Amino acid sequence: MAIPMQIIRNIFQAKSSRIVRVLLTDPRRTWVLRELADEAQVSLGLAFYVTSAIVGMGLGNRDERNRFILADPHRLIRQWAASYNYLFLNKFSEYYTFDTEFDAFISRFRKLPAPIKSKYALTLHAAAWLIAPYVKPTDFHIYLHPSIGKKHFPGLVRILGISPVEKSGNVKLVVPYDKGVFYSSRVVNGVGIVSPIQIYVDLFNHPGRGEEAAQKLLEKINKQWSNGNVRHQ
Repeated sequence: MAIPMQIIRNIFQAKSSRIVRVLLTDPRRTWVLRELADEAQVSLGLAFYVTSAIVGMGLGNRDERNRFILADPHRLIRQWAASYNYLFLNKFSEYYTFDTEFDAFISRFRKLPAPIKSKYALTLHAAAWLIAPYVKPTDFHIYLHPSIGKKHFPGLVRILGISPVEKSGNVKLVVPYDKGVFYSSRVVNGVGIVSPIQIYVDLFNHPGRGEEAAQKLLEKINKQWSNGNVRHQ
């Protein structure tokens, strides 16, 4: 029986997408449902709902011990990306930097003190350029963790050397639609970025050659998936 489109859309919304993100980060792993729920920081019921939908879509399986594993991570990430709109879901504040050269601005992130370094992550072209360079960034999109608060925010702005503007800034400070965007974030050359999975999804429908850059990044992701090993828990 076909899975209703509403259910398919639901698995890519807010907390549900945390489960999808975890699965795509390690698609060869087999999951006990409770462990998956704990890893994604969601309820056991939601984990069951999402994995059942993925099985119904023909993109996942359960083994004889009811453990779950993805069957087609490529189709799953493409469906997620196609239904996702970075500009619609997130909230933005516009800022401007006079460091229009990528390397000059990126070097400022390495000067951030430790308490601030854990509270941001780059995405879109700037993040993709650090791991799979294809489209040269012309602006910078920076997710801010909700915990950055009033204590650390002024330091971030000062060290990055950015100034608020009403519109068309070349730096976007982004309040994410869900904290799950930070899952599996990493540091590359001293700069914090979200996971390749999140970068790909953010890029896919983004204007300014976003889909091209996303496709280039997906090639790298596919290689990582192909070289992985199944981890039985």
